[in-house]
Parts: sequence; structure tokens; C-alpha cells
Amino acid sequence: MQINATQIREGMVLIVDNELYRVTWKMHRTPGKGNACMQTKLKHIVNGRNLEKRFLSSERVEKATLDARPMNYLYKDGTGFIFMDLGTFDQITIESSLIGESEKFLKEEIEYQVTFYDDQPVGLELPKMMNLVVTYAPPEVRKATASASLRPITCENDIDVNAPTFIKEGDMIRINTETGEYVERVKND
Repeated sequence: MQINATQIREGMVLIVDNELYRVTWKMHRTPGKGNACMQTKLKHIVNGRNLEKRFLSSERVEKATLDARPMNYLYKDGTGFIFMDLGTFDQITIESSLIGESEKFLKEEIEYQVTFYDDQPVGLELPKMMNLVVTYAPPEVRKATASASLRPITCENDIDVNAPTFIKEGDMIRINTETGEYVERVKND
């Protein structure tokens, strides 16, 4: 889909030189002399390479049409990560390079949004919050203070997070996947 360069917004996916790039930053510049332009910073969808590109305001750019589908993570094998489409039950393999740092938040039977472009997976969206079991928490050291202090603990998938001292091994905690921070302890029913 063709759009005017002035319509570029952060988070949009553009096709530049037949490659997919996500807009991470944009600024409309109107110099005293010369033509107005959109200055952008782009990140390659697949390999993460950064690109700075200037588009003239009158220029037309190609916006990618993406399709997001709910999928369950099943397992990892030698070729990549196996996901199952919740609508068709088809299984697909997503390469490790596309998953990147998100690998530590992959849990079996959890629903993720997988983004496709022309039936090729190009992105993975994690749930905003995830519940994880604490696998290691150092013993609580009593201090003569009433302030809440944080200490490093380890959760399943070897995720390290700072949590309050009352959290112990076996507890279920909620983590914000965007920041990697402790949110709250989850009560077991």
C-alpha cells in the first residue's frame, strides 16, 4: 500500500529496497532552504540491522500489510522454534534469528501473536505479562528497616529478575515482558 512520506509513524513497517523495516523514530524537517522531508530511523525486521533514511515529503513509500495470527509455542528443535496456528492447527518453524531475546519468554502451550508478511513469519509479539515459577531465591536476610528491598531471584527459563524479599522458591510471580521487571506475586488457587 502506497502512503505519502508525511504519513510515516513509529511502529509502521515499510518496504525499502524490497526489505521490511520497522520505523523506530521519525521527524518531519522543514529547512529554510530546500525541500521538506521525513527523517527516519529504521530497523530491519529479520536481521535487526539499523538504517537511517530521508524521504522527501512529496515522496510515496510502500507500507507493508501485515497479518497477525494467534499461535501456541510447542517446542524448539534443531531448525528453530515450532509454533501451531490456533485456527488451522498447522505447524510452522520460526528461525532463531527472528525470535532473538524473546526466547527466554517462550513457554509451551502459551498463546503468542505471530506477525506474517506474505505468509512468511516476520515477528513475534509476547504477552504483556507472564506468570513464571521462581526456581531460585536466596534466603531472606532480616534487616532492621521497614523499607521494601529487592533482591535478585531466578525464574523458570533462567530469567533473572529483582523481586521483594518475601518471594521464595516455588512461588508464582508475574513479570512485565517489555521491561523484564517483577509486577506481583500470583496467588495459587
